[in-house]
Amino acid sequence: MSPLTNGSHRPDPLEHLSPREKEILPLVARGMDNREIGKTLFISEKTAKNYVTSIRKKLGLKNRTQIALFALKEGVVELEDS
Repeated sequence: MSPLTNGSHRPDPLEHLSPREKEILPLVARGMDNREIGKTLFISEKTAKNYVTSIRKKLGLKNRTQIALFALKEGVVELEDS
């Protein structure tokens, strides 16, 4: 957590995510689709989709692009040089 100027701490936006959602968040941020996430984590594509939807709703985001930007901003993933 990073302190704010008034001395209080900003709440952790990831605290409401389940451990599995926290595992899926960086995969979405790296551009994986639901099929790829499912194969990586040995879950169905539909289950992966449900997790992504849950992450999006809990974080108040509109789409996968916003999820990726959120993950970058919060330090969940970093930009990689290609």
